Amino acid sequence: MKHDDNQTKSDDTLQTKGRQATYLEVSRNLEEQVRNGHYPPGSRLPPQRDLAVELGINVSTVSRAYKELQARGLIVASKRRGSIVTGGAMPVVNTPAQRNAPGEPPGNGVIDLTVNRPATGEFVAQLARTMAAIARDPRFAETQEYQPPQGPDWARAAGAQWIAAPGFTPSPDNLVVTSGAQHALYAVLSSLMGHEGVILSDKLTYYGLKALAPVFQFELVGIPSDDDGLLPEHLEEACKRLRVKAIFTVPNLQNPGVVTMSLERRAALVDIARRHHIAIIEDDVYGPLLRKRLPTIASLCPELTFHIASTSKILAPGLRIGYLLTPPHGAALAAEAVRTTAWMPAPLSMLIATRWIEDGTAHTILEAQREELQARQALARELLPADLLKSDPACMFVWLRVPEPWRSDDFAANALARGVNTMPASAFAVDRSTTEHGVRINLACATSREQLSRALQILSRTLRDRPRALFGTI
Repeated sequence: MKHDDNQTKSDDTLQTKGRQATYLEVSRNLEEQVRNGHYPPGSRLPPQRDLAVELGINVSTVSRAYKELQARGLIVASKRRGSIVTGGAMPVVNTPAQRNAPGEPPGNGVIDLTVNRPATGEFVAQLARTMAAIARDPRFAETQEYQPPQGPDWARAAGAQWIAAPGFTPSPDNLVVTSGAQHALYAVLSSLMGHEGVILSDKLTYYGLKALAPVFQFELVGIPSDDDGLLPEHLEEACKRLRVKAIFTVPNLQNPGVVTMSLERRAALVDIARRHHIAIIEDDVYGPLLRKRLPTIASLCPELTFHIASTSKILAPGLRIGYLLTPPHGAALAAEAVRTTAWMPAPLSMLIATRWIEDGTAHTILEAQREELQARQALARELLPADLLKSDPACMFVWLRVPEPWRSDDFAANALARGVNTMPASAFAVDRSTTEHGVRINLACATSREQLSRALQILSRTLRDRPRALFGTI
């Protein structure tokens, strides 16, 4: 096998299991080598034909494995340069043991700004108080039993309360409790199976949706957008030209572009969906961070909209509870997807989330989060160039455009070499058409404001530098 100059044969050279590797086995082994640094950001994977010969498998199997890695955002393909490791795929989340105490330097020398997580420790403090008292809750005994796949009535009522917004009072009858927002998205896509067509989204979209594309074998088509959201004329044209299954949107604090869709654009999207009889998937996990919220798309078009919310982004990733509001009569089908994938949401997590929504603890954690995010957003505006920055005081992340001659993958690789890990545009790109070059910076991921300040200063200095070939010729 041919290798880059920096790559040599080693004990962790790709090995396959069984007599012949499947494309999934190949992709999993390659992903492991990318994540452990054997193929660092900016390096090339082996040519497909060379790897096929080494493993004794068909080139088509290797090609399929590479497409799987590309769908996950781990690599980008280039006719001239081959398959390049981006360093910006779905992040590997640090465990508590790996995280550093506030103000301490990172143990591996890298400050990770890739994960959307709460910025404060309020969750842990509140959880300690709750665990000391939860046994006295009359619903506590139910946690040892199997639950309905859609969740018990009390959990669905709390979910409806969590989703509610001014002018929007959803019915628990149309709500399904899931194990997080990604599980809810899986349930939605499972509900839409059998409906031929593509899914429309922003050109830079949530990478969890990208990860499900090969699972359900649907095509994602990117739609241009501006500071008000998806452009209606492009949505309309796509709906006329293609057989569209659904329109996916993050209307509040869009990930990664930090755009909150205007009311006019929401109304236009609803009008298009109604005229073409197309489902809408409204991923609103960041909505509660906004103090003033526009009407939800689900309130404007309840008959077509799947509305997703969760506790993971706002309260803590460890509280894996999601809430899926379906169109009327759609809850049973979504609940079936929950039953076949997880049988039921985790009862103890449901009870904790329910108590916190009922007694106001969730709001207390949310307020602490809002205050810390506002301070961190101020740091970003102070330390990063204003003309390149997209931000919002309520958002957990910012979008930093990178000017020429930078490309997003090159900038992310250079920043990582200097000790800061970010998410480049390639991790979110729906296709390989021309997209804005930039990186998402997760402000809440830093262990302290001091650590965040150091990281942002490094990124600012990197912007003022030029791209450098860090891993051999690429």
